[in-house]
Amino acid sequence: MSIKGNNQLEIKFMYENNRLLTISEASQRLHLPKHTLRFWEKEFDGLFIPEKTQGGQRRYTHQNIMVIEEIKNLRNKGMSLSDIKRELHHGYRGESSNKIDLLAHRVAEVVKVEVYNFFKE
Repeated sequence: MSIKGNNQLEIKFMYENNRLLTISEASQRLHLPKHTLRFWEKEFDGLFIPEKTQGGQRRYTHQNIMVIEEIKNLRNKGMSLSDIKRELHHGYRGESSNKIDLLAHRVAEVVKVEVYNFFKE
């Protein structure tokens, strides 16, 4: 196998382990209805922002799933949405470096997808 072939396998492996989930896949994994995911995306403005395809379809990163799981856990403990917002915004947005970290993570996810698509062709 050529070097290019090995690189493609490595990139494919990386992409599959960090792959983005569709809203249906995220809904199934989290045991939440799709409309709840859409609502929470708006309600928790900026805490998790799914990637969007050119067609506008949502794609959820591992980090998005982790934030949504935290919201779900707090909700299951009986916390109101306003209390959850206050707690998570304080934890995730308390410092400006957190915003930079979130942006850097989103950029890295986009680059991974683009590199994978480049080598896929």
